[in-house]
This record gives sequence, C-alpha cells and structure tokens, in this order.
Amino acid sequence: MSKTRDNHYVPQWHQRGFLDEGKNTLCYLDLTPDKKELPNGRIITFNDLNDWPTSRCFYQTDLYTTFFGEHINDDIETFLFGKIDDSGARAIRAFIDDDVRGWHQNFFNFFSYLDSQKIRTPKGLDWIRQHYPTLTQIQLMLEMQSIRNLNCALWTEGVREFVFADMSDIKFIISDHPVTIYNHAFPPESDLCVYPNDPPITLKATQTIFPLSKDCCLILTHLEYAKNPSTTDPFEKRTHSKLMRQSMVRTDNFIRSRHLNRDQVIAINTIIKRRAKRYIAAGKKEWFPENLSLEWKELGTALLPPEKELYLFGGEIYVGYKDGSTYYQDAYGRQHPDEHLKKVLRKKIGRNDPCGCGSGKKFKKCCEGKPDKDRPTWNVLSIRERNLVLYRGIYDILGFNDGKTWDDVRTELSDDQVARIHNLYWSLWPIETDIFSLLPKPDNTLRVVYTGLLDPRVIAIPLGATPYFDEILIQHPFTHPKAVNPEFSPTENPHKHKYQTLKNLLLFFYLEPFVRSGRVIFYPDPCIFDNYLHREMINMARGRQNKFAIDVNEEKTFFKLSEDDFSRTMRGLPKERLVQQIRQCSSDMSPEEIDAVAEYMKNQNDLDPLALLQDDLYTQGGQFTILSMSPNFEMALFTAQVTGSAIITDSPTRWRELNDSQVRINGITCYPWSEVSDAIAENEFVFCVPQNDSFYAAFCEYYGDITKAFRDTLNKTKAEDTSCMEIVRRLKKHIKPPLDSIPESVSFEDGTNIFKVRMKFVMPKGGYVNNNVQRLLLKAGSQHHLSRTPMAIFIEIVKDESSVGEARFDRFS
Repeated sequence: MSKTRDNHYVPQWHQRGFLDEGKNTLCYLDLTPDKKELPNGRIITFNDLNDWPTSRCFYQTDLYTTFFGEHINDDIETFLFGKIDDSGARAIRAFIDDDVRGWHQNFFNFFSYLDSQKIRTPKGLDWIRQHYPTLTQIQLMLEMQSIRNLNCALWTEGVREFVFADMSDIKFIISDHPVTIYNHAFPPESDLCVYPNDPPITLKATQTIFPLSKDCCLILTHLEYAKNPSTTDPFEKRTHSKLMRQSMVRTDNFIRSRHLNRDQVIAINTIIKRRAKRYIAAGKKEWFPENLSLEWKELGTALLPPEKELYLFGGEIYVGYKDGSTYYQDAYGRQHPDEHLKKVLRKKIGRNDPCGCGSGKKFKKCCEGKPDKDRPTWNVLSIRERNLVLYRGIYDILGFNDGKTWDDVRTELSDDQVARIHNLYWSLWPIETDIFSLLPKPDNTLRVVYTGLLDPRVIAIPLGATPYFDEILIQHPFTHPKAVNPEFSPTENPHKHKYQTLKNLLLFFYLEPFVRSGRVIFYPDPCIFDNYLHREMINMARGRQNKFAIDVNEEKTFFKLSEDDFSRTMRGLPKERLVQQIRQCSSDMSPEEIDAVAEYMKNQNDLDPLALLQDDLYTQGGQFTILSMSPNFEMALFTAQVTGSAIITDSPTRWRELNDSQVRINGITCYPWSEVSDAIAENEFVFCVPQNDSFYAAFCEYYGDITKAFRDTLNKTKAEDTSCMEIVRRLKKHIKPPLDSIPESVSFEDGTNIFKVRMKFVMPKGGYVNNNVQRLLLKAGSQHHLSRTPMAIFIEIVKDESSVGEARFDRFS
C-alpha cells in the first residue's frame, strides 16, 4: 500500500470552498518567494503567484510522517487527521447552511476541527517546538495529539458569529495558518507576535477568525470585550481563562445577521494575510488585500459583533437532574466564582506604600517598574492576604482571640471546628481561582520552591534557609474539601481529619511570622484548581513510579515518622483500651506495672504538642494521616518555571529525580558555573529557626552579602551568562566558618534552633527540563514562565560532634 507523504495541513475539501465559480484552481500567493543568485551576481525571484489545483496548495512533504528505520508511517495523516477531517467537513457544511439540528449534532466536532487547524500547520507545529528543548518527529506528533482541544472551552463560551461576504465582490481568503488570532493591541511586529507566536487567546481583546468558505467566516469574541470594546484592557486576561475544562453552552446560539461590505471583507483579509506564515490563497487574485491605510487597531472594527444581538450570550445556567442534584455556572463557566476582589488606587500609591499586589513589601521593592504582565494581579486578594485571612479565621474558630491556648485546642478540637476551618479554606480558594494570576512572575528575585516533606516535625530545613533567599514557596498541606471525594472530605467527615488537622495547624502556625513578612509564600496546590492538570500529573507520576527507589536513609525517616504517628495513636487510646493493648503485648507484666506503663504513656501524651487530648478520638473509626512530600517532581519543576524560581530540597529521592532531568547536549551535561557550585559546596552554612524577629533580622542582615551572591548566581543562570568569577570572589570573602558566623550581637534564647548544613548548587547548561512538564505548562495556559528550571539546591544537615544544634522546631513544646 502506498504511503501518504504529501501532507495537506489545510484539507483539500476545505480549500475547495474558496474556489471561484467555474474554476478548479486557486490563486496561490507566496508572500516570501525563494530567491536565487546567478553567477553574474544578479538575484532573481521565483514566481510568487500561481494558479494551482488544491492538490498543490497548503501541503508539505513528510510534515506528519514518522520513520522507524526504513519503515515509513503515515498513521497521523491517515487515521488521526482522516477522522478529524471527515467530521470537520460535515460540521462546516452544517454551519455554512442554516441547519440548526446539524449545529447541535456537529458542535463539538466543529470546534475540535477548529482547534486542530490551529496546531497542525507548520506555524502551529513550530509553536509547539519552541516550548520544548528538543523534540524528535515522533515526540512532536505525540505532543501535538496531547494538546488537542486546548482552546475549545474559551471559544465556545464567547460570542460566536458567522459573517458573510455574499453581498461583496471581494470574498474571503484562506492562509497557511487558517485559524487567525487578532488582538488590536498587538500588531504583527510586536514582541508577543514574533513567529511562531500569536496573541494569547486568554486575553480579553483577543479574537479568533476562521474562514469556512469564500462567503462565510467565523469570528469568536470574548463576551467581556464584545460588551465593552472601547474600555476593555486588551492586556488583561478574560474572566476564568482556564483552558482545559468542561463548560456548558447553548449549541444553537450564533449570530448570522451581518453581510459585510467590500471594505469590511478587505479588512478581515488583511488580518489573515498579515498573520500568515508564507502562503495565502483565493478564488481570484483580486481578492488579495492591498496595503490599506487603516492602522492595525482600526482593522478590528469589522470584527465586532452587533451589540443588539449580544443577549444570546452570557447569563447564568441552572440545571436540575433526576436524582435531585443541581448544576450551576455563570457566564464565564464558573461554578464558584472567586469573589475576593479589592480596590487598589494605582495612581495614588507611593513608592514607600505597601505594594498593591499584597506581597507585604513596599511598592518600590516589589512591582514598581514592572509591566502588568510581570506582576501578580492587583484586583483580588493575594496569596499572602488570603493566608492572613485564614490566620485570623482560624484564631477565631479555635478561640485564640478569647485566650485559648494550644493545650486547649488539643483538648477541645471539635468536628465543627475542623469543618469550619476547611470551609474557610475552601471559601478563600474556590475551585475557579486563577492561581497563575496570584503566583509571582519570573523576575530578578531570589526565589526558590521547596519540595520535600510537609510536616511540622521536619520543617526546620526550609525555614532555616529563609535568611539566605528572598522568598521560599511552600505548598499548603490542607486538604481542599472540593478536591477529594466526599468520603475523604474534611467537611463531610471532619472527625476522621482531627489528627491531620492538628498537624497542619501546627505547621501553619510555625510558618506564620515568615508568611506575614512575605519571606514564605504559602501557596495552594495548583492541581486543586485544574482537574486536567491533576489527572495529567497523576498519570505522569505513575509512569515513573518504578524508575527511582526511595533513598534508604529517607525511607528510615518515613518509618520514624510513621512510628511516631503510631505511638501517638496508641497513647491517644482511652486508658482502659491502652491497658488492654499493653496486657496483650506483655502478658508477663503485673497489673501494677501495666498501669504504670499506661500512666507514663498518658503523661507523655500530655507533653506532646501533636497529640490530641481526647478519649473519643478513635471511637468513630480511624484517623486519616498523610505523609506528604509535596510538590512532586513534575509540579516542582512546573511551579519553579511559572514563578521563575530555583528548586530547593532536602530529599535525596527528589534530588535524584531532579538530576535525571538535567539537560544533556549530545548525551553530556555541562556545568559552566561549576566554580560557583564548588565555592558553595566546600563550605558549611549556619541555619536558624528563630523565635523572635530581632534574631531573624540580625541573621538576615549578617548574611546579606551571601544572599546577594546567590541572587546574582540565579539571575546569571537564567540569562545563561557564564561569567561568574566575581561571584566566586564575593562568596569566598563573605562565607565564614559556621561557628564564627553567628552574630555576636544576638543573645540565644531557649527554643532558637541553630544547626549546620551543606548546600549543593547544581546549574547545568540548559537547566532542568522535562517534556511532560512542558506539556503541563501549555495545557494549564501559563503565559509567562521560564523555558526551564535554571538551578536546583540540595541541603544536607551536617551531623558531627561540633554541630551547633539539631534541626528541630518546638515552638509549642
């Protein structure tokens, strides 16, 4: 059987819709025709305009073909696009005609075909390639299939309009990238439109143009922009701009009333031409647009839908089901809108005023000088502000504001309090939260993402690192009640979450001074807000679950923590049941001895800040306990790239996973910043977990020069600037022996934890990249992220006789 190697990225049946009546060829225009220099130095240009049949237009040899040795595989062309094109042809016929029943039957297939036409072209495939370090042809085809239907939810929720050129002597043209993206604020020469990029579809003012035939063209416009085109900020994202999600819309609502005049058709053709890669085609050469006097912004006037017909779109949807359940969504597909809005008067904010993004920093040290796209949103409560609300709410729920103590909490923690705490957490982080607008953007800040055990018993390492870094991102341990099945929800079964809630609260309180100062960004798991992201992350984790064994020493730590949990479970039993358990295990002990052991265990329980002092803890079933090492490998890289961070960990297992993702050039990893790594690795550093602000401030000031050197190192790796000898010199000057490094001006208190560590900075050329993570970034709709994670840092405690202290934190002991 012959193989199909001439791959039409615009199907021939689609091209035939642009043929002039009575003709079987298209006018095919090459916008950048090939040139050749003759021996005499004269340069000739090949013919740029041809009358060609559809078989010779919009194709490229082996665009989708894959090779296995000498074997040629055309399954992508034959099976994948064969099926998409068949359903797409039926859908386009239905929408060109006034076939309402056909619209409903072909609604999904139509938008699926539309999305495939955006990524299957040479420009679309180049757009995919630029988001990955390297892709083979097979990998490119797999990634193309993995991100299909990326934009369908946003397209279907907008204003859907078909416009017609049947009253004009000029008809619509088609290009080699037929899904044309237009935003009046981004002309083709702007930075955001550098090939192969288009303006993000998630922006409010971005419109999509898709010609179906010479007389019919689809225009998709976001509802917010359609209602207020003159006042909408074109740089702002539309409400609920999440890409991969489900939504509910009416399949029969389309505007079909506009029959365009000659100038309006020319304006649309001009946009199509200027956003093409190389080729455009039309039934007649007279349909090709000439240079118009209109500015790029003025061209968009022809795209605006009629205001009087916008009533067809928007509004709220309520659905009732036979089982009594209901479904609701608003005009933007949200079931639980994020309503944590705030007012910020940007023009009146002073340089020394708190920044409008809610970071807690002064404006001059935060968002001043940054363009809007590089700032966290100012329109809703920030991550820090929501955490402060959570602190206030928890203090009120637990009674701290009324004089209650931690021992009172351990004694009185109720099911109602557990449910109220998690309901508050849910209200602060509704499922439709745009977490990407809240996370910090890549900039020159020395920012790191911690990945490791989230447990109050072992949290000293990331907290001890805070004096050396500007910001540390630590993931929330709280279980979101709407991100798990009801049987595991802390609001549906709060009694089973008491012990884990107590642990999470203790961790939360440990972090409080760091969260308030802005040093720690205590962020929620991004997977909470995106089911597709969560599902993909789980599948990726399962795919590598047998690749790395858990480090032996780390496994011992897990066992110790589990034994500690088990011991606490035994001590938490009512004394009668505890006596029974001791008797079963030690039948040779006398009743007096058993009673003494039980009394001792109860006394130990009273002294344990993580122990609940409640006899009914296990009378209603067991307790959920979570040993979480978060974020996982993929999400650590994901978050680091989104926020422009390095990764920091004390987990040997995670460290091996990270090292496996170092970029290799021809199979070899290069380390151009090895002098910096060596200067850091050969020294020991003092970490502290202080109990008061004065000690912490003195520590930060004392080690400020090291922090500056670390910051410059991170920014050089981002910029791929390998000149690092000045940083090495500064490090050697300011890194001192750890026992001499503790500020003499600070007196130590009981509870201030001091210990020594070694830090290993690894900065491979090209950074850390994983193709699965690159796909997650595309599907999650992240717009401003690093192409790679530039640096990873491993922290290891120095254990010897000269250690200053142990890595522990007993604030409530």
